Amino acid sequence: MRIKRWLVLLILSSIISTFCFLSAAGKLTEEQMTAYRTRPAVAMIYSGMFVKAQLKSGQTFELPNYGSGSGFFINPDGYLVTNGHVVDIYVKYMADKDGYAQKTLNDAIIQQIVVQFKKSQGREPSGKELEAAYKQFMQDQQPRITEHGAINYVLLSNSETFRFEVKKFSPSIPDGGKDIAVLKIERENCPVIMLGDSSQLVLQEPIFVIGFPGVVDPQRFPLLGKENTLISSITRGSISALKKDYNGMSVIQHDAATSPGNSGGPAVDIKGQVVGVHSYAATEYDGFKFCVPINSAKEFIRETGIETNKLSEFSIVFNKLMDAVWNEEWFDARGYVSTALAYMKNEPDLEKMQQMILTRINEMGFLEKIWRQSKTIVIIVVVLVILILVVLKIAFSPTVPEREAAPAHQGPATPVTPVTAAPPVDKTKASEPEGTVLEGEVAGSLTVLVKGEDKGTFNITSSGITIGRDPMTVNVHIADSIVSKNHLKIVPRGDKFFLVDLGSTNGTYVNGQKIKETLASLDDMVQLGKKGDIKLIIRK
Repeated sequence: MRIKRWLVLLILSSIISTFCFLSAAGKLTEEQMTAYRTRPAVAMIYSGMFVKAQLKSGQTFELPNYGSGSGFFINPDGYLVTNGHVVDIYVKYMADKDGYAQKTLNDAIIQQIVVQFKKSQGREPSGKELEAAYKQFMQDQQPRITEHGAINYVLLSNSETFRFEVKKFSPSIPDGGKDIAVLKIERENCPVIMLGDSSQLVLQEPIFVIGFPGVVDPQRFPLLGKENTLISSITRGSISALKKDYNGMSVIQHDAATSPGNSGGPAVDIKGQVVGVHSYAATEYDGFKFCVPINSAKEFIRETGIETNKLSEFSIVFNKLMDAVWNEEWFDARGYVSTALAYMKNEPDLEKMQQMILTRINEMGFLEKIWRQSKTIVIIVVVLVILILVVLKIAFSPTVPEREAAPAHQGPATPVTPVTAAPPVDKTKASEPEGTVLEGEVAGSLTVLVKGEDKGTFNITSSGITIGRDPMTVNVHIADSIVSKNHLKIVPRGDKFFLVDLGSTNGTYVNGQKIKETLASLDDMVQLGKKGDIKLIIRK
C-alpha cells in the first residue's frame, strides 16, 4: 500500500513539473483572428479614365476621372468581386472610348464655366447663359483631346499591382442594377476569402467591414504616412435591419464605420466568411450603411461559371498558420509563416505575424522550448525516469522472506523454452517494394538544383536517401521553406528508383503529377513543390 501511494505521488509530481514551466502568453482574440484571416484577400481598386487636352494657345492640361474602391478574391486564379459603381466609369469608357473622352472634356469645361460665372456674378448661370458661354469658350480656346486612356488597377496588400478586366458587370442600385462586378487579374495562387450564407443572418449579429476607406487615404489625409496606403481597415458593427431596396432586392443595413473607398469590400461574420458586399451609405445620416447580401452576389457570380470557396495553395498554408497561432504551436507557425511569405512576399500582416511568432519563441524558457519542439521525447524521458525510480524503490525496499513450501511431488524438471522479443518493424521499409540492391552498395547519385543552381550531388545507397529541411533527420538537407522537415525518400529498385513522399506540405511531383509513392526512371523529372524551384536529377 505504501509503494502504491508513493508511486501515485511520484507520477503526479512528475506531470506537474513537466507542465508548470509553460508560458502563459496571451492568445489572440477571436476578433483579431477574423481580421488576420481575411485581410490578405482584400485588394484596393483604382478604376476610371483620363483625358489630356490642349488649348489653342498651346496650354495643356489633364483631366483625371477615376476613383478608388475595394474588392476581394473569390477564386485562386485572380477573380475578385467589387461593386458595379466602383468600375462604372471604366466600363462606360471602354464601351465608347472617344465619345466618353469627349464627354469628360465637355463636362470639365462646363464645370469651370459655372465656377467662373458664380465667382463674377454671384449666382449660377441660366441654361441660355451657360450655352452661350460654352460656345464662346469653344470658339476662343478651341480645345482638342491629345490623349485619353483607361485606369484599371488592382493593388494587393503586398503592393503587387495588376491591370484588371471586367468579366461581368451590373450597374449601381440607383441605376437599377445589383451593384456587383466580377474582375479578373493575371495572377495565380491568390489569397481567397470564403463566402458564407447571408440567409442565416439575424438582427444585431456582429459584422466586420473590410476595405480601404478614403478618409484614411494618405493622399486625402496627409497626417498618415504613405506606407499605410495598402493596409486595409476592418471596422466592427452589427446588423441593424434586413430590408429591401426600391427594386425589391434584399439589402443588409449595418452600423459599421465606413466611408467612400470601402465600396466593394467584404462584410464578414465572426468566422471570417463573407455575408455581404458593402455598397452605399446615406451620407447625411450616420449609421445608414447598406450591403448587397452575398447570396444575391452568388447568383450573379454563378452566371460566370467561376468556382467559389476553392482554396489556393497560399490559403491552405495560411489557414494552417492561423490554426497554429490560435493553438499557440509557435514552432509549427514559424515554418508556415515562412512558406506563406514565399507565396506572398512583403505582405504586411504576414510580416507582423512572423515577428510576433519569433518574439513568442524568444520569450520561451529552455524547458518550454524543449517541450514544444519535442513533446514525444519529453514524455518518453519522464516515463523512463518514473520507471527507473520505481525500480530503485522496489530494489532498495526491505523484503519479507517467504516460507518455502514443500513440493507435493518431485518429478523430472520440465525444460523451459527461451522467448526472444521480435525485432521492431521499420514502417518505412515495410512500405517499400522488394528488389533493392545489396546492402551498402551505391546504386546511383542525386543532384539537387535550386532555381537552376547546382547545390551538390549525393550517393544513393541500397538503404536509400532522405531529403528534407531538418538537418538532424535527413541525408540531404535543403534549407528552403518549400521543403518540409522530412519531405522525400528515394530507394533504388533495379534500374529504377522507388520514391516515397513523407507527408510533405507542398508535395512531390514527378513529370508534373503529385505523388505519394511511385517508381521513377532516370529520365523522369522530379521536383519538390509545384512551382519547380527545386528539382532533383537521379543518375545511375
